[in-house]
Amino acid sequence: MNQKEEENMKSLSPQHLLDLYGHLKIKNKKHLESIVSAIPDLIFLVDERGKYIDVLAEGKEEILYKSKSEIIGKYVTDFFDQKLSEKFIALIQKAITTQHLQTLEYDLHFRDKKEYFEARVMPTNIHEDGHNTVIVIVRDMTEKKHKDDINKILETVFEEATEGIIIEDSEQNIIHVNPAMLRILNMEEETLLGKHSNFLSKMLTPEVKEKIHVNMEKEGHWFGEVEISIPGNKTILAWLTIDIVRDKTGQTSNVVVMLTDISEIHISRIKMQHLATHDSLTDLPNRALLFEHLNHSILTANRNGSKGALLFIDIDGFKDINDNYSHKTGDRLLKDFALRLLNISRKSDIVGRLSGDEFLLILENIEDMDDILWTVEKVKSQLLEPFVINEISIDITVSIGIACYPTDGETADQLIHAADQAMYNVKKHGKDGFSFYNKEFSLLSSEYFFIQRALRKALREDDFSILYQPQFSLKNGSLTGIEALLRCNNSDVKDIPISRLISIAEESNIINNISRFVMHKCCNQIKVWQDLSERSMKIAVNLSRKELSDKDLVQVIRDNLSYCHINPMILEFEITESTLLQNNRMAKQNIEQLRALGCSFSIDDYGTGFSSLSNLREFKLDKIKIDRSFIEDLENNDNDKIIVAATINMVKELGLTALAEGVENKAQEALLKSYGCDEVQGYYYSYPLTAEQMTELLLKQS
Repeated sequence: MNQKEEENMKSLSPQHLLDLYGHLKIKNKKHLESIVSAIPDLIFLVDERGKYIDVLAEGKEEILYKSKSEIIGKYVTDFFDQKLSEKFIALIQKAITTQHLQTLEYDLHFRDKKEYFEARVMPTNIHEDGHNTVIVIVRDMTEKKHKDDINKILETVFEEATEGIIIEDSEQNIIHVNPAMLRILNMEEETLLGKHSNFLSKMLTPEVKEKIHVNMEKEGHWFGEVEISIPGNKTILAWLTIDIVRDKTGQTSNVVVMLTDISEIHISRIKMQHLATHDSLTDLPNRALLFEHLNHSILTANRNGSKGALLFIDIDGFKDINDNYSHKTGDRLLKDFALRLLNISRKSDIVGRLSGDEFLLILENIEDMDDILWTVEKVKSQLLEPFVINEISIDITVSIGIACYPTDGETADQLIHAADQAMYNVKKHGKDGFSFYNKEFSLLSSEYFFIQRALRKALREDDFSILYQPQFSLKNGSLTGIEALLRCNNSDVKDIPISRLISIAEESNIINNISRFVMHKCCNQIKVWQDLSERSMKIAVNLSRKELSDKDLVQVIRDNLSYCHINPMILEFEITESTLLQNNRMAKQNIEQLRALGCSFSIDDYGTGFSSLSNLREFKLDKIKIDRSFIEDLENNDNDKIIVAATINMVKELGLTALAEGVENKAQEALLKSYGCDEVQGYYYSYPLTAEQMTELLLKQS
């Protein structure tokens, strides 16, 4: 049998097969078998009871459930479950009754997988043992079913896809378009089907059209991000993909165009980029973007021979605002301050938030120094009016450090560091001002970090000690108190004044750890002296401005007093005049709580700061210590005599104790006695003593 005959056999109808079977069953069985082998179906002769009479499966035995010998003579119920068996027998009987072809689709788990079949049942005029029979033609539909399922999936994808899809024929006429494409392009299906796809090119820019044309000619596909002008004067950003589909001969059979609207993604991308480069609180450029802008400005200045400046702006006392009001109030202040900076900046200027309360203002194309000074004045002018937040009026000042480029730095990092040093110079000299960077600041900065490292090392290695400065009564020479003096034994900083060390400890937040060390040492020493002598002696301990603002200060002191069983009345805390002026709520609260415990307070180095009588009255102090600078030349300087005499008189009138520091000779002692001074300390009476030396002195006094 040739190929054409085989193809004809595959398309034989059930009736043809029935006729052949009836005609050839007896006469020429081999001829029938050769015909059956050419078609893809299994053929069964089954009687009305469901009994298999004959099986025609020449060349297809491997797809039978069982061998022919195992099937013939058996019943449908022997091979299928009850439900499917009942369906088959009902279908056979219906075909016999109606004398018409009946069809059944069913599936079976066959060869460890689910397969699909179609059974066509046709009545015959053949009787076997007095029973009617039917021809059952079974075709394996598994492959077709899978293809149909895939086609349904593809159809669903095509219809439900969020991407727009157009399918064109070889002449680029549109033959399919999905709903998403109609939605994206704001067009109707009837306006597109059958039309040439060149309508899309009219929505693209000439540059994009040229790129697409070149790529399609060369590679047969193109993809990229494009702007599309769609009907209704709307422009969207989209991802466009165009692919040529070729047939087996390599000729174009179809063109597939896919379009994804990425406008929302683009907006989200812009938002994400903005969040990555801008401060979330003030919406100003953040540290990363500021560095990028500044590096670009420096490069431009170098290339063009122009000049620029960087203003490093720090809000004075911002931590106190957070402590006294709330962080929410502080955040609102930062936002309002940022707006005011934007109000005074030029279009070419760049304002950004570096961190915390630190802001940068980049000035490009500076003609001369007046441009910088004019900007500083504008910044200052924005602070004349207080910030009103939740009905709270807050006045602020700023410290501004200025570095010029390209002279003060070749990179953003160098320039910011220079401006930062200049700003700290303003802080050290009272804040509320501005300063230009110079190389001296760089040296001071190196010293700052050197001392900071030395202090941290001393803390780790317990390399601090306490000396004790005795205080005496001018009336009878008796010992009235002891001032604890901190000393750092680290050899690297032994020649640096302790006041400088303490200042840097405050600036670098090391002071609280040092304070805890001093309190622990002093309380333990007081306990030793209490056990040796019944006499109670006041011990004066210095508290820095930062220590006094520490929310844990009172609890630390309570714990030490309790641990060492010390009466709080023994402790006296020395604070500076500037501490009184900071108007810090936490500092006031700590002073009130410590006074409630029984501790006393004195003003140290009186006369060197900025005091007011109202502060002296408000804080309920116990002692005023006149600074040594007024005592050291007292016997020779008439102005010092007037100041010291007036100060002692005022202190006495306020009911406080007056103590003079740095007394070094008999003449100074005599003058102080004549002014009515209560107590003194200085080298004339005693140098600072070690704990052992102080113990000997206490024992003598007792």
